[in-house]
Amino acid sequence: MTVSLILNERPIPRSQVGELPNLPPSVAIVYPVEGAPWEVETIRTRTQRWLGKNRSCYAVDLSDHRRIAKLSETPLTCDDGGHRFEARIDVGFRAHDPVRLVRGNVQDAQSVVYGHLTHQMRLIAAGFPITEAPAAQTRMNQAFAQDIHLAEGITIYHCTVQLEPDTASREFIRRLREAERQRKLAEQSIVLAEGQAWGAESVEDIKHQARLAREERERKVLAGVQLDFAGLVREHLTKHPNDTHEAMGLLMRLEESRLGQAEIQEQRHVEMVKYLIDKGVVRDVDLPGVRNGVLGASGPGMAGALPQSGRAAAAGPAPAIGPGHAVPAPGHQAAAVSPQPGQAPVRMWNVPGAQPAPSAPATGLVPVYVVLDASAAASGCATELGNALRSLQTLLANSPDVSAAVRLSVLSYADTAEVLLPLTEVTWQTGIPDLRGGPGCRYSPAFRKLLDLVPLETERLKQQVARVLRPVVFLLAVGDAEDTPQWGDVRAELMQHKYHPHLVACGIGGVGDRTVERLASRPELGVVAVPGADLAQSAVQFSVLLQNTVLHLGRSALAGGMELRLDCPQGLIPVKNAS
Repeated sequence: MTVSLILNERPIPRSQVGELPNLPPSVAIVYPVEGAPWEVETIRTRTQRWLGKNRSCYAVDLSDHRRIAKLSETPLTCDDGGHRFEARIDVGFRAHDPVRLVRGNVQDAQSVVYGHLTHQMRLIAAGFPITEAPAAQTRMNQAFAQDIHLAEGITIYHCTVQLEPDTASREFIRRLREAERQRKLAEQSIVLAEGQAWGAESVEDIKHQARLAREERERKVLAGVQLDFAGLVREHLTKHPNDTHEAMGLLMRLEESRLGQAEIQEQRHVEMVKYLIDKGVVRDVDLPGVRNGVLGASGPGMAGALPQSGRAAAAGPAPAIGPGHAVPAPGHQAAAVSPQPGQAPVRMWNVPGAQPAPSAPATGLVPVYVVLDASAAASGCATELGNALRSLQTLLANSPDVSAAVRLSVLSYADTAEVLLPLTEVTWQTGIPDLRGGPGCRYSPAFRKLLDLVPLETERLKQQVARVLRPVVFLLAVGDAEDTPQWGDVRAELMQHKYHPHLVACGIGGVGDRTVERLASRPELGVVAVPGADLAQSAVQFSVLLQNTVLHLGRSALAGGMELRLDCPQGLIPVKNAS
């Protein structure tokens, strides 16, 4: 549909203007003049007298025109060049210069107006993404807010634009927003999962701290309790009353064992006194004093086992036992000798100058863990470290008594940690592993592996032997840790466990005294190589330190004690003396 503001296609006489169809009330009459400016007759000048009624003229429509159109076939491409806007425009226009309109022979004013508007709208749309249709619409309406005077003599006095993406673009935006929504949901899911994970870890930390506190309270309570076998059974019944039948059976068997031991002990006393009488050390008249002072409660039973002469003199006084021996005189005191379970105490006299018989030593078991650096930094002493393990095997195999009191395990670490030798009693048949090198150097895996092994294996040993001493770890560090300071947290967790080990740390090569001091459980358990020492020679000195310390540990365990003492060979110095 076209809109022509020129009402007659060819000039007509002025007198025929009134005969034009649909003549609007506001009309301008344009008179072409050859070689001079054209003359215009408007509504204001129509009362003036014009020359001749037969002059040729054009009638131009000066009234306002309003049109509403949807620009669906004219693409308004956004800034990405691939998506388009659709526009609906409400436009108003009129002729402001009839002469230009006639001179330009503008047959369709609407196409002129739409052409100008679409050109401007394309320029504006190209500056906005397809998702910002409202912003582009606002920018267009601002651009068309003022009157626009076109060169063809037409004025656009009104223009409003409604802009939106086309069908394909709307689907694109919908999918884009759906993807964004899914992304935000995924982010929130991650935040929720992280919160739940942290919450769960916090709960586990609280449980762990509560467990440690509970174990500490139990240790304090048990520290003041004498835990013999009967006491352990009573403690078990306190927590598990349903096990009464089995517990009573254990107590009966214990009592039977005690009675049997008492009978054996009594028989030994009888044999001892018989021997003393046969050898003439004790006379018949001495038996009451021997029975009352030495045998104690065993006397009545023994009286029936003594010779007739001994029984006859049992009621008499207690004169001197023999040369150099006497019943206790004033100033001498009786000492109680601990009896066998279920047996009454035996009284022994403290005679001046007499030495008490030594008691049988209690036997303990000490777990030993040797943790060796297998990183690239230790490649220069790998042979010496392998020899150190074989020398330790030779030492223990040649000392079966010490080997019986020691359980040995060997670990290595680099980027990860592995168990080379599970905890075992060392003999000649024990297979000593080779040290395999690896990339990286991290302390955390070694401490994590110890945290997994030490408590579990300590509990297992306690079920096998009566006395398990605190484990001892010998850690050799050659390379600087790549996981500082994370390894400190794992070490702290290990040292907070109720079965935490004594940790002996030895630093050679590039490992400094500060690192060794952090590794060792106490400053006196840390040693370092002297400055400038050869790496292989330092490994040999570590082997000497390891053998001496393990040997001393085994001997102290045989005596039922725990004496951890470091005697540094030449080439190694305590870390407290290094700074």
